[in-house]
Amino acid sequence: MDAYNTFELFTQLPSELRIKIWKHTFPEPRVLAVRFNRAVSQYTSDTPPPALVHACSESRSLFLETYKRLILSPKYDSAVFIDFARDTLFFDTLDCSPDGDLSLDLALSPHRDRILYCAIDSQLWEVLRVFRYDSLSEVRLMPNLKTVALVMAKDQERGLHQQSVDVDGHQNMFVDTDTNTIGGEIRHVHFQVESLRWDLKQGMETHWTNPPHVQMWLW
Repeated sequence: MDAYNTFELFTQLPSELRIKIWKHTFPEPRVLAVRFNRAVSQYTSDTPPPALVHACSESRSLFLETYKRLILSPKYDSAVFIDFARDTLFFDTLDCSPDGDLSLDLALSPHRDRILYCAIDSQLWEVLRVFRYDSLSEVRLMPNLKTVALVMAKDQERGLHQQSVDVDGHQNMFVDTDTNTIGGEIRHVHFQVESLRWDLKQGMETHWTNPPHVQMWLW
């Protein structure tokens, strides 16, 4: 990091102060879009690790106390580092899985119990339902999940007007929309969200004491 390279007395500061400074460089909670890169046979993300990973051995050790290398399918390496307590794992494409079976990956993942926040692209969600009709196939494999979001991608090229949309009776979202196209897509994703909420409620006694909160995102 620049401060580390230019502030020559940094290494002479008390370790407690250096640790506080390093922790101030930690990123805010992130949304990590995870893909399986077939060219290198490993999981990757568009969000790179924070710069402090490469600053020095002290910063890297501190980073690895909080951020863990995400392991989905244990057969493959991963270049994705996640803070399970704050970051959201985002599956935005079928390429998130080497075999196109996210449920299988999660079933084998040693980290599935640690995932607290998860988002899944709504179109990917529909594809997954073709192969596994049970809408809880992926969700129930993350037993400590606090929040799951179905994500609708905003189409930035339509140049449409902006309006307020009441998604679930108590939350407004602002999107570029028209009533014929985007409005219909929003209603469709909203239906998916409500269906997932209903399924979670039915499976509450079996799988969860407190089922995860279901959200709809526009991304």
